[in-house]
Amino acid sequence: MTTFLRQLWHKRGNYNVQLQLLLLPYALGIVVLVIVPALVSFTLAFFQYDALSPPRWVGTLNFVLAYTDELFNLSLQNSLALILLPVPMRVFGAFLLANLMRRGGRYLGWLRVLVYLPTTIPMAAYALAWLWLLNPLFGPVNLLLRLVGLDPPAWFVDPVWAKPALILLSLWQIGEGFLVSLAALHDMPAEIEDAARIDGAGAWRIFRHITLPILSPILLLLAFRDAILTFENAFAATTFTTGGGPYYATYTLPMFIYEQGFDLHNFGVASVALWVLYLLTGLIVLFLYLIARQWDIGTTEETFVL
Repeated sequence: MTTFLRQLWHKRGNYNVQLQLLLLPYALGIVVLVIVPALVSFTLAFFQYDALSPPRWVGTLNFVLAYTDELFNLSLQNSLALILLPVPMRVFGAFLLANLMRRGGRYLGWLRVLVYLPTTIPMAAYALAWLWLLNPLFGPVNLLLRLVGLDPPAWFVDPVWAKPALILLSLWQIGEGFLVSLAALHDMPAEIEDAARIDGAGAWRIFRHITLPILSPILLLLAFRDAILTFENAFAATTFTTGGGPYYATYTLPMFIYEQGFDLHNFGVASVALWVLYLLTGLIVLFLYLIARQWDIGTTEETFVL
């Protein structure tokens, strides 16, 4: 087998085979770690299973139990709230910062490092740091608000402010989107903007009518990726900061799945909720794809191939 793979690798003119061999470990990982567990969870959705006794067929009972559970509906609303507002803000914020820092300068290199730095911090440490920053009694954010005469909120311990606190926490992790936007801006031909300046266009008109439309496919791709990953990252952030509280104000769908599976050992209902999560992710991607088709961006070979 090894000799066969080596012969394929060194075969001249067979570039596609080499690419397929490079992608083979990734494809195997997707099959073993994503597709197979997803199919197993879909099967478990029709069984009552607690990992201690043999599974028992219950038909669609788990779907009824999940749909009638108030916590399931609440977790669904909270998960959507933590995606619909923060994702566009993060993507557009990363793009704006990249546009501001695209030129060379004495301190811009350090500023780029500072923008990317929060992304390198593990989520557990990052969430604990924000737990200290937004502490209602001695956190530096509230101390600054008191200094300017404002009444600071209680952030993570207030049901009204817990969700905005999580959104504020997530807005600083834009490093990857910032780097991709910066690379795309550097790849854009400078002659296009130079020609617009010669014709009398200002900085805002160049950004609005030239830079933004040209890079829209890149921003769309970043929005796809951010919306999908937010479901996963929100679990760690909410677990370490609020634990789903106060009063279930930040209780998300991944937390419902974890609680049903590993606390209550109700893997049937957990599997149903997991597939709802898959469907939600698919609907978000489909929604963005329809927007892309309407705007005619990212869906043709001339613009970008999704």
